Amino acid sequence: MHDAMKAYHESWERELDRQFLKNDRYRKRAYICSPLSGSTAEEELSNIWCARAYMLYARTMLGYMARAPHAYLPMLLCDHVAAERALALQFGLQLLEQSEVLLICGDRISRGMKGEIHHAAQLGIPIIVYCEDLYLDVRKLATRAGADKKLVAMDETHPALASNEPGTDRSWEVRCLA
Repeated sequence: MHDAMKAYHESWERELDRQFLKNDRYRKRAYICSPLSGSTAEEELSNIWCARAYMLYARTMLGYMARAPHAYLPMLLCDHVAAERALALQFGLQLLEQSEVLLICGDRISRGMKGEIHHAAQLGIPIIVYCEDLYLDVRKLATRAGADKKLVAMDETHPALASNEPGTDRSWEVRCLA
């Protein structure tokens, strides 16, 4: 079993659920941009669980109202059926339009992420990158979409958001769930 899946446990799900029960919708709305696609079904499932872990981290450690449609939509829509993928992507872009910041999580950029980065750049939504290896690529994507390169910022202070296995460094998890 993938380490990210081991780290994702029942209490994380409950903590994410609590996000919707609390009356704290005043938080800055952040859109989690991370890969869904994978070469195997297990890798895709791992990416779903990583998106959920990124949501929890962004909420508990950074204070954002975190949104990651790819953390839950695959339960309803199949990414391998063109019409359903298109519907999920459309929903994601509309949700991105209601967000105040785009957080680039993980250590690679997928095809879907490129579209989200392009859309955020066109809208002038600030973009924060956590993986140094992705920073220049994200900045190039944003400037190609017509954005100023200053729209993209690098933040190396949260390595859990740069990892494709956010649950392997569990030190932050203790603070999140306390």
